[in-house]
Amino acid sequence: MAVQISGSALDGLGRLPKNADNSYQYLLVRLLLGTATVCRGSIRAKQVTDYSSLPATVQNRTPAIAFKDFLVSYSLGGTVERFVKVTRGDNREFYKEILSEFLNFHLHAFQDKNTSAFVFLYRILERISYTVPLLYAATQTDYIGTFKDLKAILHADAEGELGLFKKFLGQGKFIDSIKLQVVQRISFSCSSGHGASYYDLTCEKFKSFASVDQAAQEVEIKFSEIPEFLKTIRNRFFHSRTGDGRGNITTISMPDSDEYFAKINPVIASFLAIIVLHTLSSKYHV
Repeated sequence: MAVQISGSALDGLGRLPKNADNSYQYLLVRLLLGTATVCRGSIRAKQVTDYSSLPATVQNRTPAIAFKDFLVSYSLGGTVERFVKVTRGDNREFYKEILSEFLNFHLHAFQDKNTSAFVFLYRILERISYTVPLLYAATQTDYIGTFKDLKAILHADAEGELGLFKKFLGQGKFIDSIKLQVVQRISFSCSSGHGASYYDLTCEKFKSFASVDQAAQEVEIKFSEIPEFLKTIRNRFFHSRTGDGRGNITTISMPDSDEYFAKINPVIASFLAIIVLHTLSSKYHV
């Protein structure tokens, strides 16, 4: 059964629980677990990456088992039917938007249009930066403590909504502080021979990697630093003014943007998926 969403469709879903096609949260989880196919016109992009783990892995479980494991590992509890029931009428517009952005990301990535795929990842980050802290606060029972936490974040010296989001993550309550320190590797080595250029420009523009290896053309980045990394690359590549003194990325240092973004997009997509899944866990646990 295929479910239509904003000009695209999710297919390969098999037999759905009752009313599951009306729960954008359920459909979003199916996509992020790697148990769905994204369709638009003649394009059929099978999504097999399980973003629920860190780092992401290839999904090798049946959809039913994968979803049940998700409910357990994210401490949601209950059944799939219960998840559909409590989600299908809640925050529909927000989760529909997030689902649509992830659908577009996967469609573009499947076609190796990785520069445009990156744009959708940045759009997701912007959409969740303000919303996720508010959704999380609304689920807490310690209202006094939650108010103090939000007040501390809002009064912090942070630049815009992304700065507030980083402060929110840094508290280590929404996502365990241990997970925030998990390191992921990005390798820029590629058959085109541009790997050294990609490595150099990345290390020049972003200074907060956990480790760098010039010989291997690899960097390691902490989970908590990925939003700032995303923001930095976005600003330096999509802004091209020569007089702003920011050292923007040129197409000389990045000769093939689709090849470059194919290297960094998986780590960014993994981060965003983890954030969204934790949002679901905070809001809909038993």
